[in-house]
Amino acid sequence: MDIYLIDYWAQSGRSRWHQASALAKISGTALTIAAVVLSGDIFVLIAIYVLLAAVVVGTRLSTRRILLLAAYPGLFAVLFALSRWDGDWLTPATIIAKALTAALATVLLIVTTPYPDVFAAFQRVFPPLVGDALFLTYRAIFLTLESMGHLLTALRLRGGLVSGHYLSNARNIASSLGLLLVNSLDLSQRLYDVLSVRGYTGRLAGSERWRRLSRGDWPPIGLGVLALTLSLAGRAGWLFGLGGRLILVTAALAVLLGVLLYPRWKALSPQPD
Repeated sequence: MDIYLIDYWAQSGRSRWHQASALAKISGTALTIAAVVLSGDIFVLIAIYVLLAAVVVGTRLSTRRILLLAAYPGLFAVLFALSRWDGDWLTPATIIAKALTAALATVLLIVTTPYPDVFAAFQRVFPPLVGDALFLTYRAIFLTLESMGHLLTALRLRGGLVSGHYLSNARNIASSLGLLLVNSLDLSQRLYDVLSVRGYTGRLAGSERWRRLSRGDWPPIGLGVLALTLSLAGRAGWLFGLGGRLILVTAALAVLLGVLLYPRWKALSPQPD
């Protein structure tokens, strides 16, 4: 997981989703996650996921990498879903779909919004110290994951991870995790020292860009409102049975297909002289 790549996506993107304010995208993400939490309909969840995937394609970022990044929580959801098996495949499928959809909504926010803007908004909700802690924890998690990747690469190059040698591999990985823990503690101490030297007084300087609203803010909010409406409609039984749910998924797939084909159609269309 490359933190620099995520930061680059958030900073350098030029799509309409990037141009929306952080406040609008955070609000839309919150509405989408609320829709996921409230929904118990697998078809509604699939439709919301497909719509989010269409937005990811429209951002012109690496769709495959973003979808894979958002798929990590699904691995943990599988274990929980298996524990909830009741003889009906819809129960575990719904649990996994909830995890994947909520994760994709969150990842979409992260890869299209500079993290200072995100945490500047959070600092208006949480106490200053908590907001700063969230900001530093976010950075530390990615730095720790990057360090773990370097350690695993070093282990492979030095013969510490050999196929079939499970006990020695486990021993070497455990030693690496101990070293990673020591490095994490050292990183925390260095961050504390840097903040102390620079006169930290309980609040980091925050950006004001996060709340600059514009007409480009309606797509994130609109997607969130649409997701929540579909979720509530599904719970109320307003989707007219299986046929209505299949039509909903088909419409979402049509949106995704349209986003995929639009650049190609635009390139083939005749340009005015």
